[in-house]
Amino acid sequence: MGHAEVDIVQMIDERFGELVEILKKKRGYSLHEISERTNLSPSYIFRLVKGYRGCELTTKLNILLNGFGMEQEAEKYLKAVIRNKEALKKITD
Repeated sequence: MGHAEVDIVQMIDERFGELVEILKKKRGYSLHEISERTNLSPSYIFRLVKGYRGCELTTKLNILLNGFGMEQEAEKYLKAVIRNKEALKKITD
């Protein structure tokens, strides 16, 4: 796995709100546009970006796939989660 791949997986895992903010600005999306693409409320996305709340695996995948069209990054992240048995325990507990 290349350095950039590790970075994106780590950022999705540890600093997802920050990643959403970076992608939002880079692509010129508003909270409302991301909300429409993901069927999440603008206030939820705002709180996520500001670090006031975390989100579950399915929500991260929804935002990556539907919000930003990041299929490859979502797949890399999901594969990393599957390989990490401790992360899987958190999801299933």
